[in-house]
Amino acid sequence: MKIKEIMTKSVISLKPYNSMKDASILMLEHNIGCIPIIDDDNHPVGIITDRDMIIRGLAQNNDGNTRLEDIMTTNLITVNPEDEVGIATHIMGQRQIRRLLVVDEFDKLVGFLAMADISTTAENDTKAGVALSKISLKSTDIKSNPNYGVDVMDFPL
Repeated sequence: MKIKEIMTKSVISLKPYNSMKDASILMLEHNIGCIPIIDDDNHPVGIITDRDMIIRGLAQNNDGNTRLEDIMTTNLITVNPEDEVGIATHIMGQRQIRRLLVVDEFDKLVGFLAMADISTTAENDTKAGVALSKISLKSTDIKSNPNYGVDVMDFPL
């Protein structure tokens, strides 16, 4: 199964100059916990999560006017819409992340893939479960887990 078949295509995004308050309002209105940050050419330059706003924002005494570029994650991991879902689950498990930005051949944002998108199809449920078990571990505990080293690619679609 291709990522394009299950990804969210209408992605809510913000710009680096938007504030934590802007992001908080959008997250509340759309019941989401993560927003891609894009430049004027629709290239992703960052991602902000509700957790980022608490850890890097409020816990560091930043207020709601703090610009997203000051607290967003900039080490982005992306996938292509033509990639197999198994590639995405493998990346999520290895990197301990629950969300991936989907970009086209010009590195423009075309979608968003969350673990929830993957687990909604029965054929992907096992892959999602293995990836989620890796994601949920503390990084110090990951190698002691009996599932560590189990490659989600071992579960064909």
